[in-house]
Order: sequence, then structure tokens, then C-alpha cells
Amino acid sequence: MVQQYLEDLKEVVNVDCGTACIEGVKTVAQTFVRHLEEIGFTAELVHLADDVGPAVYATNKPGAERFDVMLNGHLDTVFQAGTVAERPMTINGDRAYGPGVLDCKAGLMTVIHALKKLPKETLDKLAILVAFNPDEETGSVRSHHWLEECAAKSDRALIFEPAREGGELVCARKGSSVYNATFHGVSAHAGNNPERGCDANLAMMKFLLAVKELHDWDRGITINPGFIHGGTVANVVSDSAKCAIDLRVWQDEDYNEVHAKIMELAKQEWVPGVTQEIVEANHHAAMPLSESTKAMAGDIEEAARLEGYDIAWMKAGGASDGNTTAGMGVPTLDGLGPVGGGMHCDKEYLEINSIEKHIKVAMRFFTLIAERK
Repeated sequence: MVQQYLEDLKEVVNVDCGTACIEGVKTVAQTFVRHLEEIGFTAELVHLADDVGPAVYATNKPGAERFDVMLNGHLDTVFQAGTVAERPMTINGDRAYGPGVLDCKAGLMTVIHALKKLPKETLDKLAILVAFNPDEETGSVRSHHWLEECAAKSDRALIFEPAREGGELVCARKGSSVYNATFHGVSAHAGNNPERGCDANLAMMKFLLAVKELHDWDRGITINPGFIHGGTVANVVSDSAKCAIDLRVWQDEDYNEVHAKIMELAKQEWVPGVTQEIVEANHHAAMPLSESTKAMAGDIEEAARLEGYDIAWMKAGGASDGNTTAGMGVPTLDGLGPVGGGMHCDKEYLEINSIEKHIKVAMRFFTLIAERK
């Protein structure tokens, strides 16, 4: 099982497929279409936009209107063209190394091998939708609505992002938003006639301090003004300033509350003569641990127990495409891919001894679902 998995994994890791490497993403997508067709799935490439590679859409029941489960992972990596030539996939002891070997190629290959080894009589009882998107590493901007359409047809979703370094799977994720704010003032000489100026920097600072007051550790509401820029030189009153603010929440209700307050603050005058525009650049709904998600987590735990494994869970502050499926009201669990670490850097690695566990747990989970039908 593991040897064939690693051979298949090497084929897709050794392709430059950063989000901007459109042809590389297409090559990887075509490889997964081939694997899925060999299993007996109907698979196709889906064009989403000219500036990203294609997505992969596949199912074992092409006529189905509803699917028992949606399986998601992403085809792209964060690495630039030329990375594979510098450090192709290698194996050293119990670890495999290479660009995207863990995030998210190992997860995608787990889907393939779990489906490949599933008994036909079990697979025939299920309607499975496979949706691999090409741009997760840049926020799934082009694939977001497509993923929503896939989720809307699905009863549950499993996201094959990597498990955490300690082996934990992800049962909840924070929702997130990024706000871009631009302030317009009037420049003036800071020594000779500062009274003629309208200080955009000062307005931005007052606004950010007010927004930061919405930060609430107890409720898990975090606000980070991660980018700030204003003015030109010290002796000129700033006529322009801009910033970007990151908001994270565990509950969509908290997002609704804080978002409304930020928009109200955006309407205020912070310095006479300074105007501003605040735009929500992107938003990911929270992936909550709902009652239906808890029930599905119980099924994963049972699947693991039947295979002789234990499962641990954690809540993650970062967002994934699981936020998108959960935002459609679909019970979602994440981190179903194998264990590893060092993501997004030259030390990224996959723990080889975790591969078999994650394949078997996925297979047993599918079996439990099929037995109830």
C-alpha cells in the first residue's frame, strides 16, 4: 500500500505547481483525473478562470443530484517555478520531502488510495463527489463559488488538508475576514503651515485603535492590523494612508457583530478633512463544531477504533476550504490527510508511517456510511 502510494505521490510532487504555474497545476490535475478514471469514476477538468489552472470534478454516480460525501483538497502549492529542479521529492528514513509533499499532495493521494482500495459493493452504495481546486494557496478566489456549488449538493464534507504535526485532525476553524482601508487627507509643510494639512496618518491611527478595542480574547475574537503605510517623509503632513486588518472569530454570530461595528467606525470622521473607504477584501465563514459535525467526528473516531487507531482533535485559527463547505451548512471535518510538518518552506515533510492510518480510517468511514444506507 505505502510503496505504491509513494510512487504515485512522487509523480505529482515533482511538478512545479504553485498557483501561478498554471500548466503545472493542469498537469497535476490531469494526473488525478487519470487516477480517478482508473478507479471507475467519471472525472473532468473544470475551467474556472484564465489566471488559474483547472479544478478536478469527479464522481462515481454521474447522475446523482445529492452526494453522501464531498472529498476536497487543493492541487496548488506555494512554490515558484524551478523549485522541483532544486529539490525534487526525496525519502530520508521515515520522512518524504519535497514541495507540496504534505500540503496538499499527500491528502489528495490519500483520497485516491482510499477509493481505490474500497470494495466495489461498498463504493456502489455511495454517491461520492471529488472536488480538487487549483488556487487554495491564494485564497481560493476563483474556486470559492464552485466549491459552494459542490457543497450544496453534499450531505457532508471531508477536507484532506494535512493533519497537525501531533497527529490531530481539525474539528473546527475560525472564520476570517480581511479589511482594506484607505484614508485621504491634505498634505502640508509640517513646519511652516501644518494647520493647512489634514493628517491621514492620524485618522488611520485613531481608527485602528478603535477597531482594536473590538478584540476579545475570551470570545476568540482577534483583530490584527497587519499592514500599515502612510505618508512620505517626516516633515510633510500625510495626505494618504492605508492599512489591512485581519479579523478572526469562532462563531459567525461574532463576525456579524464585529463586522457591523467596523463598518460603523468606517463612517465616522476621525480627523476633520480626512475621508476614508473601508472594504472587506475577503471573508471565510467559520467552520464550527456543530452537533451534526460532532456526530460525524464520532463516526471518524469509530472508524479509527475499528482499525486499531486513536483520533485526537483540535480547533485551528487558520482558514481552509473547509470554511467554505461549512459556510454552506454542510458538516465538515478537516485535516484528514497524513501527518507532517514544515509546510510552505524548504523543510516540508511527510511522515511516511502515517500514510496507512489515514487511508484505512477514510476507507472505514466510507464503509460506516454505506452500511447505514
